[in-house]
Amino acid sequence: MLRAMQNPRQRYRLRAPASGREAISTVEPGRTYVDRESGEEMKVVAQTLPLAPSESALLRTPENLRACRRCDQLIGLDVSDCPYCGLRQPALDGES
Repeated sequence: MLRAMQNPRQRYRLRAPASGREAISTVEPGRTYVDRESGEEMKVVAQTLPLAPSESALLRTPENLRACRRCDQLIGLDVSDCPYCGLRQPALDGES
């Protein structure tokens, strides 16, 4: 019997405040993360989907996507503005 692998580690979106550069990574408490381009310290700004523990480590699985209201491109549930057309997306009502 094959069992699905479990991803026990949560991934986070990190951002360098001055430059706005972002990265996605797992983090360890008490550790400092630095942007390799600017040298700025990066701050955790959000958890990414899927939340750990999960059967997948993929950031964009079908369960974590929605269609943009303007361009119908698939975008993440955790994205506020469509990266394709820039339209601000409505807040999720908790049932999506």
